[in-house]
Amino acid sequence: MGTMQKIHAPAVCDKVLAGVPQLLDDFHKMIDDQETADVVFLLGREEERIYAHRLILMARCKSFQVTATSNKARGDICRIPGSTVLPPSSPGTPALIRLPHIRAEDFRQFITYVYTAKIILHDSKVFQIMIIANDLGLNDLKTACEDHVIATMSVDNACCFLTNALEIQEKVGGKCTDSFVDRCIAFIGENANECTKTNGFLKLSKDAIVKIISSDFLCLEEENVFRAVLEWSKNQAGVTQPLPHWNEEERQRVCKYLSPIIHHVRLLLIDSQVFAEEIEPTGAIPMELVLERYRFAALQSNKLPGMPPIQSVSTEFDKRLQPRLSLNLFPGSNILRNDKMHLQTTLNNWYGNPKQTWRLVYRASTHGYTAAAFHRLCDGIAPLMVVVLGYRGEISGGFTDVAFTKTNRKGGYLHGERCFLFALSSPQANFQVAKYDIVKKPYSICYYKECGPIFGAGADLLIANNCNVNTDSYSNLPHSYDGPSASYTSLFGDYNFMINDYEVFTLG
Repeated sequence: MGTMQKIHAPAVCDKVLAGVPQLLDDFHKMIDDQETADVVFLLGREEERIYAHRLILMARCKSFQVTATSNKARGDICRIPGSTVLPPSSPGTPALIRLPHIRAEDFRQFITYVYTAKIILHDSKVFQIMIIANDLGLNDLKTACEDHVIATMSVDNACCFLTNALEIQEKVGGKCTDSFVDRCIAFIGENANECTKTNGFLKLSKDAIVKIISSDFLCLEEENVFRAVLEWSKNQAGVTQPLPHWNEEERQRVCKYLSPIIHHVRLLLIDSQVFAEEIEPTGAIPMELVLERYRFAALQSNKLPGMPPIQSVSTEFDKRLQPRLSLNLFPGSNILRNDKMHLQTTLNNWYGNPKQTWRLVYRASTHGYTAAAFHRLCDGIAPLMVVVLGYRGEISGGFTDVAFTKTNRKGGYLHGERCFLFALSSPQANFQVAKYDIVKKPYSICYYKECGPIFGAGADLLIANNCNVNTDSYSNLPHSYDGPSASYTSLFGDYNFMINDYEVFTLG
């Protein structure tokens, strides 16, 4: 009987990939090579030439793959929106593809990616590259552009992203930018207090400003919406003086920009004193609107107790009377945002100040899930609001008015006066938001360096080290905390649980 040999699968080692760098170098040398190219792209109005190879384009771009099969009989080379294709005039000569709406510098970046899969994305160019990738059918590059926008959007560049997305929409009707326009407006709305103070906001187009201030999700008090619009108008008009120092010529220049958009500011929601001192003196408000504003204020002030709110002085429905969603009281939060922003108000009401703003000091998914990361950034700070996102979508957490501080070598319990736990959201049926107050104040929180935040003796809520990869976190509610129908399932649906993310805020 023969012996059976064990066959080993070939191992992948560095030597297998040793030729990849040289391969990429060789492909890079082929970019824009006139001698071997069989396709020439004519870019922009100047028809700047970029040379390419149809075989590589067919392998990488769907716009060339489709035509190579279904349209072969007609001799089509590709199907690119906005292009004009001239087949080879004679054997051995390259085909010409006119792309008058694409700039050569942008297309050169795209071609480099086609040949080498390498690209450096810049905020000011990412949407142009994304449109090219969409039109030529290079989906992995389009995805890379989308990921860049999502990952890098910030207060500093959100208005720049919006400007570029709207510009592309207008010029080439790029439908793939629609979701990004909405995303930019949502981000600017959530972070309106910061975004409206950037140079990018001052440089926005009129259409962009209208889109932003028409949104129900612009998180600003209405008088601050006006102030932001006024600063934009002054910047557009080149006026730097404050309102009391304008001369008539400066007033006219500002009103040229302010008047067409003032109707999108919800003037009827603005305090009468602010209206009289800051808005009416600009001269941008039509007299009929001024009279309507004062009449509305008079009706509101003379309304008898118990009467329903006055909906409008002129129409049954008036958007100028519809309050925007809310202020973004927890800026920077990835948990209390979008359809969960209303929960910010719930937390502030429990805290005792409906308009309190908070400052993010720690996010597990950003700074690390370890107990050491939590203590490094949060110890010694009070008060703290800890907002926790469970793996099944639950949102719960706790508030402490006393800082996590080492009481001895190992740690220990700390006395708090106003601490509470809370449950804000859950996929469970019949869920109701709930607050659980401290009933044993000497055990409000516990400092233990091997764990994240701990509330109560027992513990009523404990967030474990590396809580995103284990189920060591647990809730022993009610123990030091109690409230309506309190149980160990109240916060995250089970005694032990895994955490998707958690954020810690202190007063802004």
